[in-house]
Amino acid sequence: MRELFKWASILDRSYSSYLDKKLAEFNINSSQYFYILRICDNPGITQDSIFQTTYRSPSNITRALAQLETKGYLTKDPSRADKRTYHLYPTDKAVRDYDKILSIILDCVEELLSPFSQEERLVFLKMLRTAGENAFALNKNEKERTEEFMDEANIY
Repeated sequence: MRELFKWASILDRSYSSYLDKKLAEFNINSSQYFYILRICDNPGITQDSIFQTTYRSPSNITRALAQLETKGYLTKDPSRADKRTYHLYPTDKAVRDYDKILSIILDCVEELLSPFSQEERLVFLKMLRTAGENAFALNKNEKERTEEFMDEANIY
């Protein structure tokens, strides 16, 4: 099963690099396009909502959103109810580039999965999602156990 980590790593690095090249014309990378699509699909979404609905670390999300704001793809408006919460809105640039970015992503997915039949694609996606969710849960459970130990030991 050591092959799993080898090939998962190769897939991640190679595909991210491939996407980076395809998205270069937009001055974004494989870790940023997702937020543009998400915010265009859900104008006014809160940063907290993105934290809660993705499997990404809050620090990575915050960093990516700050970069996209600097690049002119989104604006952040503080909530009237809670000044610590920000609503995220796409800029005209994001709306203009949305269809092109989405098309690139869909084309890249099609290229990646081209060796598989439609049935194999569905099975692959289901298995990949299950493994990813399990890895996330294992990591989350370990983090919670560590925090409980630290609290009990008065280490903080």
